[in-house]
Amino acid sequence: MEASTAPKATRQDGVAQTLFKGGLVGIANIIPGVSGGTFALILGIFDRLVGALNALGVGTVKVTFGLFKNRFKAEARQKFVAELRRIDAGFLVLLGVGAVAAILSTAFLIDFLLKSHYTPTLAFFVGLILPSIAIPWAMMGHKGVGLLWILPGIVLTVGISSVMPDSSAASESPLYAALTGAIAISAMILPGLSGSYVMLVMGQYQNVIDKLTGLQRGLADGAVDWSAVLWLGALGLGMGVGVVAFARLLHFLLERWRGATMAFLIGLLLGSLWVLWPYKQIEEGAVVEGRSGEVKEEIKIATAPNRLPRDPAEGMLGGGAFFAGLIVSGGMIAAGRKREKVDS
Repeated sequence: MEASTAPKATRQDGVAQTLFKGGLVGIANIIPGVSGGTFALILGIFDRLVGALNALGVGTVKVTFGLFKNRFKAEARQKFVAELRRIDAGFLVLLGVGAVAAILSTAFLIDFLLKSHYTPTLAFFVGLILPSIAIPWAMMGHKGVGLLWILPGIVLTVGISSVMPDSSAASESPLYAALTGAIAISAMILPGLSGSYVMLVMGQYQNVIDKLTGLQRGLADGAVDWSAVLWLGALGLGMGVGVVAFARLLHFLLERWRGATMAFLIGLLLGSLWVLWPYKQIEEGAVVEGRSGEVKEEIKIATAPNRLPRDPAEGMLGGGAFFAGLIVSGGMIAAGRKREKVDS
């Protein structure tokens, strides 16, 4: 059995705390331009998350298969429990449950906010992200020429916004859904790079929202949209494969070139501020069509050019939401530092 690679926190969060943090990561992942990895950094769980995902592997599958093959005998159960501890399974499950619950429960709200109140929504998230840059900066350790890696991080994040096609339509292929999931989840792990935005580039974001909300409406009426279940299942499978593969690469980079990797993540965070600028020329954004051909105007905000506020009222609206984000983010960072002092 492989040696444990999951990090051991000095103080473990409780069930409610981990579920709550998973919920925040889930909410971030559903918003184009906002990174779940950023929230993982802010919440102090980034290293633990990457380490736990990196611990997953073929050994985990073998032990799980052996549990069923040996009909849950004592020795097989002991190996299975040991494997769960090695991969930090309790943390991953709670975080995943919180994230999925948040995505399902906020899909309708996020769709509404992005459509009707995008300026304060984006400004709030800019306020959340800006102070969080201090976290990877502090985690860099020795600083020097590695700081140059900030530049390609900025270029990558801003550059993605320029490759969104002028018009795109969602694909109903499960294979394309799996490919989308594998690529998007890799982006979701990185602070500053939005998996939802990658879905936008691939023309699948609105398809995900439509299927999530449509499936929930159907279940409420006592019906099951099996095509949506199949498509979302393929998306989830792709995410599972992608997250394990990419987590191993990221864990390797953090082990070998931590300073340069953190500098690159800082660049991603800085670049995301350009993408999330709250004042947009919406009419010039890319057109994304839903399954029935309707144009999803609210998605234009992720690709529309930036502009200045049209009047003082609009500037104050965005500024107020921005400072609210600063206060929330600053409070979370301060609480995290206070916890670290207590633990030490």
